[in-house]
Amino acid sequence: MTYLDWGLKYRPSSLDDVLMDGELKNRLSKIVSQKGGLSLLFWGRPGCGKTTVAKLINPENTVFINCSTNNSIETIRWIENEFRSGVVAGGRRLLLLDEADNLTSDAQAAIRAVSEELATHNDFVLTANDPNKLSEAVRSRFLPVKFDLEQTKEVTSELIDRLAGIAKLEGYESVTNKQLEGIVERTFPDMRRMIKTLQLELN
Repeated sequence: MTYLDWGLKYRPSSLDDVLMDGELKNRLSKIVSQKGGLSLLFWGRPGCGKTTVAKLINPENTVFINCSTNNSIETIRWIENEFRSGVVAGGRRLLLLDEADNLTSDAQAAIRAVSEELATHNDFVLTANDPNKLSEAVRSRFLPVKFDLEQTKEVTSELIDRLAGIAKLEGYESVTNKQLEGIVERTFPDMRRMIKTLQLELN
């Protein structure tokens, strides 16, 4: 698939490509290597890699649900009915509820029981920008994983190098470090926004 949007085109395709704290990456690597096994809540600011990492856990067997538009109890009932069946071909299935902090209160109440009922063959990963919008009962059933990145000199340097690499791949050789540093400063820690801003400024 060819993407015109650089934010999509250069989305990480492996955990090694995701910029994050080393300890967090090590913990997540174990989950990716076993293709799940835990119900997780990824939370943090937009563009910090929550959805990307969730999709990398079990890429061959992931069902993506956008809770920004599918946030009602009917969505949870659909999950319950659709994935109640037994063994999944090829191993476990991962149900990814993206932006789950948009779920209605009824949907949140329902997902608690459904996630436990379907746990034999399915893992659940919820992503949220604001976990406080999720009930305490939901948060207690999903292991919280905070996505946060401190803006150190080393991190800034790595981001500049990454943006420079993208610019070079797109045929822009004359972009300056000062220009890239400005993009990082304005958009940190939203990597997706950094890449989109780079595309806007170069095109």
